[in-house]
Amino acid sequence: MDVQRHELLQFPGAQIKGSRDLPVKDMCGLPKFSRKLIARIFNGRPADKGTTPWIAMLSHLNGQPFCGGSLLGSNWILTAAHCLHHSLDPEDPILHDFHLLSPSDFKIIVGKHWRHRSDDTEQHLRVKHIFLHPRYDPNTFENDVALVELSKGPVLNDFVMPICLPESSSEEGTMVIVSGWGKQFLQRFPETLMEIEIPIVNHRTCQEAYAPLKKKVTRDMICAGLKEGGKDACAGDSGGPMATLDNETGQWYLVGTVSWGKDCGKKDFYGVYSDIYSNKNWIQRVTSVKN
Repeated sequence: MDVQRHELLQFPGAQIKGSRDLPVKDMCGLPKFSRKLIARIFNGRPADKGTTPWIAMLSHLNGQPFCGGSLLGSNWILTAAHCLHHSLDPEDPILHDFHLLSPSDFKIIVGKHWRHRSDDTEQHLRVKHIFLHPRYDPNTFENDVALVELSKGPVLNDFVMPICLPESSSEEGTMVIVSGWGKQFLQRFPETLMEIEIPIVNHRTCQEAYAPLKKKVTRDMICAGLKEGGKDACAGDSGGPMATLDNETGQWYLVGTVSWGKDCGKKDFYGVYSDIYSNKNWIQRVTSVKN
């Protein structure tokens, strides 16, 4: 197999003048641990511990993880709205309050690397409130974003740090990294956090790919992946981060959250993500988070 290597994602943040002098509470998207060169491996690769310090695990109280999320500011988790409600009745596919998870139904774990084994860096956090996007449609996955307010924020450190909100929309061809503890095409869950490196795809190309399935790719969605398939987010990754590196500032920005797709890494179908930039106004209104 021809394995290409990309220097695009070498982390230069340690050289950014003054960035490490900021108080931890004022930093976003600047991991202490450098990401090595990423080989384009068929089904992703284990992430190096500490390179994705903004990732959060949504876990049932019995310890079973069910979705991913991203730390914003010091007190908020951004995830997919479809992670925070039970399945709808096909006969009555309308989202009612009784479908929603209660804040006491689940917990947030940050500083996590292993899927089930405990990490000495992990912090377990209680949920105070959940906010689904007011225009979220569970049938089409439009505006599939939600915010989880924490009862008490985590202690920020080298393994727990927020990611930055995007300053602009992302262009076709931009390389992004998607992280999660999902099945990653292996038909089984991985032991550790996994990541894939994929390009953002032209919006019209993605719309045309899904048109035969009568699925709409709307303006608040962003697609990524390879036409030949093989690399995509999978079951269990929902809500997790799609991030990109700004080579000038050395900071990582949240481009999207895992939303939906056709199977996993299927040829001619791309992964579909909620576009964070198009939802940024709502996110900032609810959280007051600034970069």
